[in-house]
Parts: sequence; C-alpha cells; structure tokens
Amino acid sequence: MALKIGELAKKSGVPASTIRFYVKEGLLPAPEKINKKLAHYDEGCIQKIEAIQYLQAKRFFPLSVIRNILRRMDDGLSPSEAESIENAVFVTPDVEAPTLVDRETFLRLTGLTESELEKAERLRLLVPYSVEPGKVLYDQDDLRQGRECLKKMYHLGIDLLEMDFYLELGEKIIDREMHMRRRLVQGKTVLENVRITTELARSGDFFRGYILRRLFQKKVRETIRKSLDKDPEV
Repeated sequence: MALKIGELAKKSGVPASTIRFYVKEGLLPAPEKINKKLAHYDEGCIQKIEAIQYLQAKRFFPLSVIRNILRRMDDGLSPSEAESIENAVFVTPDVEAPTLVDRETFLRLTGLTESELEKAERLRLLVPYSVEPGKVLYDQDDLRQGRECLKKMYHLGIDLLEMDFYLELGEKIIDREMHMRRRLVQGKTVLENVRITTELARSGDFFRGYILRRLFQKKVRETIRKSLDKDPEV
C-alpha cells in the first residue's frame, strides 16, 4: 500500500521531517515520485521506522549500525535475528540496554581532566561507545576504563604512550579473528552468517580475556618461584 508522507507520519508517529532525514541517511528507501509535490512511501516503512526508533532509544546504536541491521531485515531476517550480531558486539551481557552518559558526566564520574581524556582518546586507549555529529556518549565500559585504568595510570605517572602495545597487538588479534570469520561464513546464507558471527563475537570476547588472564597468572607464578629460589629462607 502506498502512503503519502503525511499518512506515514500519522501511522508511525514520527514527524515528516524525521522521515525525510531517515531517507537521506539511507535508513528508509526513497519514495516513488508521482510529481514534483507528491511522493508515495511503501507501507513497509512503518516497520522500519519502529525498528529505528527502538534501536536508537533502547540500544543507542549509531545510524551506521542501524542501517546494517535494516539491511539484514530486507534480506528476510526478523528484527531480533537482524540485531543479534550488534547485541553480541556492543551490548554488555545481562544488561537490557547500555547506560550512556555525556562527556561532562563522564569527566565528573571518572575524575579525569579534559586534557587527560583528550589524550586517551587521541591514543585510542579510550574509544567512546557512540560518536555522532555533535554528540559523544560513553557507556559503562568507558567509565570503568576511565575510572579504574586511565585515572590510576595517570596517578602512577605512567605515560600513556607506553601503552601503545595494547593497540598494536590487539589489532593483530582482531584481524586474525576477522579473517577466521570470513572463512567460516563464506558461501553461507545470511541467517547462517549472522549465527556464526554472533557466536564468534561472544566466544571471542571471553576468549581474549581468558587467555590474557591465564598468561598473566602464569608469569606471576614464575616470578614468585624465581624470587623464592633466590632467597629460599623468605
């Protein structure tokens, strides 16, 4: 069923200006032009608008991520199936939706100064959860990184430039993971691609932390043994 923009706005509860913005951003298909003053929108836009509103209000996904989810819906996936990858990658487990704060609140809650935060972001040791034009938001992982890691590093006098090995080695790990994912999903259907990618994202998130924890614990035990061997009376 073809709808005029006024009818679509009424049925979706979204202003016509917002609908035009969604079209401009590639979230909705361009309407069929009837003449210079009249255009018809497909009724399926209503479901897409509902999905966009939900993904913005409940998941806080940026528009580029939402556009990717909508693309999967166009391929026949249900809304929950379409967003499963993004939920595995961006949403903290056991949390319905991330609690996001603006820059001012982030600085207050972490105790970081503006210059300390700018340096951490410039070095990519802190990457805000959501960056949109004129709007930067931080989630609970960002807050923990700022409060429990970066602030303490600054307090200990550590130069953040010394921490660049995390990025260098981390990017190599992620590149290898992405290569493995591409190999596994080659020739698979969209739904199979989503399932495999979701499972890899969730498993990989735990796997990285687990391996690094065990390597660190192993190194600490070795250091303790060496120390005791040097001074057996301790």
